[in-house]
Amino acid sequence: MAQSEKRRNWSWDEDKVLLIQAATDKPFAAEKGQLTKAWQALADTLLACDHFTRVVDGRKVQNRFSALVEEHRRFDKASAKLSGDDEVETEKHILLDDIVALLDDVKEIASQKTSNSGVEKEQAEQGALIVREMAMRTMKRRKDNDSDEQKKKPA
Repeated sequence: MAQSEKRRNWSWDEDKVLLIQAATDKPFAAEKGQLTKAWQALADTLLACDHFTRVVDGRKVQNRFSALVEEHRRFDKASAKLSGDDEVETEKHILLDDIVALLDDVKEIASQKTSNSGVEKEQAEQGALIVREMAMRTMKRRKDNDSDEQKKKPA
């Protein structure tokens, strides 16, 4: 069996490089179907960076990013409950505040797109109902005309 590399925790410097590059590349804003490629591109960029010493792939980078964001959201909730204690803003918190704002913007834009597509779908359904209604009216007329012609013709 080959000796595997010792497992180690992410350092602050690695997290910082990841957060800065994620804020620049915005892989979380990729279109559906392109998400994996976007995270892999971010991982490739990190591997090419001199300040980043860890060997990663797209999945590892995405998982670490998600963990940092979730940890920061929990921290924000907890700090909002604290009384007037002023906390020192670290560089990590500032970066994560910016990234969380970007994530929220992306989610809002996506929800607007889905609501707009829902409105368009509703309009298309209304148009289809109108066409169906008109078709039903003309079918009744034809049916009435056919029965009148049959009554007029002696058998």
